Amino acid sequence: MKYLFFDIECANCYNNCAKIFSLGYCITDENFNILHDKEDVLINPRDRFDWYVAKKMMAYPRSIFADKPAFPEFYEFFKAMFEDPETIVIGYAVTNDVHFLQDDCKRYDLTPFTYRFYDVQQIYARQPENNTAKNLEDSLLSWCHIEPENLHRSDEDAYNTMLILKAIAAYHGKNLPELLEMYPDCGGFTEGFTMEYAWKKPEGEAGAKKKRHRGGKKRKKGDVAAEPTEPDTSNMMEAGSENAALFLKYLETVAPKKTRKPPLLTGHTVTVSLGYQRYHFNEMLYLVQMIVNAGGRYTLSTRDADILFTYDCGEEGDRRLAVAEAMIENGEDIEIHPIKLLFDTLETSEVRLSRKPKMDLSHLMPKPEAREEAVDSFADVSEDPAPV
Repeated sequence: MKYLFFDIECANCYNNCAKIFSLGYCITDENFNILHDKEDVLINPRDRFDWYVAKKMMAYPRSIFADKPAFPEFYEFFKAMFEDPETIVIGYAVTNDVHFLQDDCKRYDLTPFTYRFYDVQQIYARQPENNTAKNLEDSLLSWCHIEPENLHRSDEDAYNTMLILKAIAAYHGKNLPELLEMYPDCGGFTEGFTMEYAWKKPEGEAGAKKKRHRGGKKRKKGDVAAEPTEPDTSNMMEAGSENAALFLKYLETVAPKKTRKPPLLTGHTVTVSLGYQRYHFNEMLYLVQMIVNAGGRYTLSTRDADILFTYDCGEEGDRRLAVAEAMIENGEDIEIHPIKLLFDTLETSEVRLSRKPKMDLSHLMPKPEAREEAVDSFADVSEDPAPV
């Protein structure tokens, strides 16, 4: 058997459709011996590069892609490589890359590839140690003690994915197929525009998953289950609350404390899903400051934003996402990205923000007569019957 490690970078994912500009890969045998050295296939995405991709994720000058062939010219090459019956495909957070390939096949009216795959991120998460990293670079550092030099270059990311799996295999004293046999729940299969993977929750199980109030503490294994308690409201920001009034005042007074070079959000007005904003009051204060430091502006209204950063809102649903999608259907200009992209842009994370000390807002405490007006204003923006 051969083992194809691959990674994909996209120019943008506008309208929920990825436009690939590079596919990097390397191929090994069962003992991680290199059969095909890392290679980056550069592709003309036939679309514009997203602002974040252009500023933070480009390993090459954008100008070189105009002369590169488009995806259809590589189709047969990729098809032979991915559909080789003697090849198993491996990636890091691989379902994203599987979707990217499906998107470009759909865009050019091509038949998607059929292949088996494994996800190194899922294997990593199941290790008894060094299992807390959230991204490829941290996983590489924890298992290989290597800091990657060319982040978001597809061939380097593919090769680093191989190194992580090689280190995990060595930890268990296994070769590659033996290691994969240990983790059947980290594999999947794609055919046509469908994808099946073992770690996906079965139909109907989603409602049975354990619930935890955002920002609350997870119960440790072995602890006796406690009786349900009312959530701690000190870090919530519901309309009508004191925190809501303070947040409005904070938005009016916040100013840049330092200048980022380059200021990556200059000219952009951003908002985040209510599912994050409502339950992360203190984090939102710091996040807004970082956005302003980066040249941007935060808004409570989706219709005033040109970027929405989405967060898993669970059963509540994402009202702001619904509005943003409706705006796109009406031809309005708004980009939709996961909130992790905002954290990455600002060089922070959800965990880092959650560990920030409580911000001192004593200078913003409103007078009693002013508080009612401020609270009503917040309610108008966040709790109007029409989604925002």
